[in-house]
Amino acid sequence: MNETARADGAPGGSADAASLRALLSFDDVEAVRLLCAPAGQDVPIGHVAVGLDDLRPGRENALLLAVGAPALPETVRQAARRGASAVVLSGPEHTDEAADAQARAGLVAAAEETGVALLVRAEGADWAQTAALLRSALSYAVAGHPGPAGAPTADPGAVSSLAALAARVAAQVGGSITIEDTRLRVLAHSATGETADPLRRTTILGGRVPAWRVAELRHSGLLRALWTSAEVIHRPADANGPERLVVAVRSGREVLGSIWAAADGGALAPDAAGHLRSAAALAAPLLAGERLRESGTVRRRESALRGLLSGSGDRRTHAWALGLSPGTACAVVVAERRAADADRGLEVLALRAAASRPGTEVLREDARLVLLVVCGPPPGDRDARGRNGAEDGVRNRGRDDREQGVNRGRDDREQGVGKDEEEVLALVRELDLLANAVPDAAPVWLGAGPVVPSVRAARSRERADLVVRALREREARAVAAGRPLPPRHSGAAGVGTTLEALRMLDALRPVWETGAGPVHEFVRADAAAGGELLRSLAAFLDSGGDVAAAARRLVVHPNTLRYRLRRVRERHGVDLDDPDTRLLVTVAARLAAPPPA
Repeated sequence: MNETARADGAPGGSADAASLRALLSFDDVEAVRLLCAPAGQDVPIGHVAVGLDDLRPGRENALLLAVGAPALPETVRQAARRGASAVVLSGPEHTDEAADAQARAGLVAAAEETGVALLVRAEGADWAQTAALLRSALSYAVAGHPGPAGAPTADPGAVSSLAALAARVAAQVGGSITIEDTRLRVLAHSATGETADPLRRTTILGGRVPAWRVAELRHSGLLRALWTSAEVIHRPADANGPERLVVAVRSGREVLGSIWAAADGGALAPDAAGHLRSAAALAAPLLAGERLRESGTVRRRESALRGLLSGSGDRRTHAWALGLSPGTACAVVVAERRAADADRGLEVLALRAAASRPGTEVLREDARLVLLVVCGPPPGDRDARGRNGAEDGVRNRGRDDREQGVNRGRDDREQGVGKDEEEVLALVRELDLLANAVPDAAPVWLGAGPVVPSVRAARSRERADLVVRALREREARAVAAGRPLPPRHSGAAGVGTTLEALRMLDALRPVWETGAGPVHEFVRADAAAGGELLRSLAAFLDSGGDVAAAARRLVVHPNTLRYRLRRVRERHGVDLDDPDTRLLVTVAARLAAPPPA
């Protein structure tokens, strides 16, 4: 066995361990980054632990994913005391580069002190994906494959694919074979004869075991027995189907999937159980490789989507990685829910969007759902997408030039709303209806950006974010004024004035922060006292100078408001009769206003 992949030759190594070097060789998407390895990269890794509580006595050589633990030297020391060989941290979070470097130096010092390898999780990689990738890499390496998934093996008894294995075992056992993952999805199957039972046909055609069948297997206890036993399980023929044998495929303690054999027109071979056991051993590296490829693909697609939506990196490469041509027309839709209720309902919206618009890419960001909606042929129709991608590039080039040039500030009404924009807005309205259909659900704001070529998706994302901010701003004002609530969904055209005001305020903020004078001094002094006077001025100005209306908004007596206005003039020298002063106070009030809750 190659010692680079297996840690038999490393101190403390075992047949169920792989080296850290082997695991990192599979991480071609760079989900983790090695900072230091005091004992070298050939330290053995026996299992992946999630959180400090998952480090149990008797299970040493763990690769710890420090989920929920602070990125501090003490976390590294705790991991070492509990038997970890390596630890993955989320990385210190400092906006100051010097502070970040100092924090990393402290972590490296703790790692060198304890001999634990130290890694950091890449920005944008979530813990679930990182765990899936590392576990799959460990299973694949332990199964005896020293290189990346798909590399050839020197084992003469091995097979090159799950399909070839299914065909071989089917001939040996005299029946039909399906190879499934732990979610009971069919990854490979042998040829289906004319006498195959209906359940097998349904499973193969659907690509997974039907839901009713899964429920039956759970209720009967067969699934529990399968995942906890190393033996071949026999299920005799009954009214629902022929005789079946099933065995779990394992790599060490981790279950990777299962192999099912069903009698096909006759009895299974007498030694079918033995052939199934041998097949499970051969299937382990293939199933681990399948999981590894799937983990890497998901990570690469998410990385490409993040890059496309942020405008970072090579945008054309990002587009192609998502199966889009650079000229494919796309739009970004942002759904935002209050952070406290972020998990409620957003996943339902994501599923509906994917069902309504095939090819929609979904990115989850805390309390936000970001959807990249493809306008035109869905990904997968490569010929149509290639033809239409070129047409989209020609059709959108003029609009994109306007966006990037002197007419960049025009809103959707000025540019006109075409068929693609209408389809995106229809999706937004559909999602809004779905969000409102959930009883007692927290509000969801939905903003749509303009339709642009895929390489300009960051521009659409920027506008969609602004639309959501504008919707929340308008709702907060309506609540303060006691007016009916406005809609919680829109494109840029529906909130044009508020959107442009927010853009201008964002541009003004750095100018305001470097300013000085009576208004600035008043704002700073009032903020230290709680901000009551500035809020009163804002209400007064928003009400067009109507004291009675502003007092109602503030829920105070009009004389109380008049007294506050006099205090502003007499104590702070802020004269609201001066138009320049009124402008500065209005800007200050808008910049100081907290975001809507």
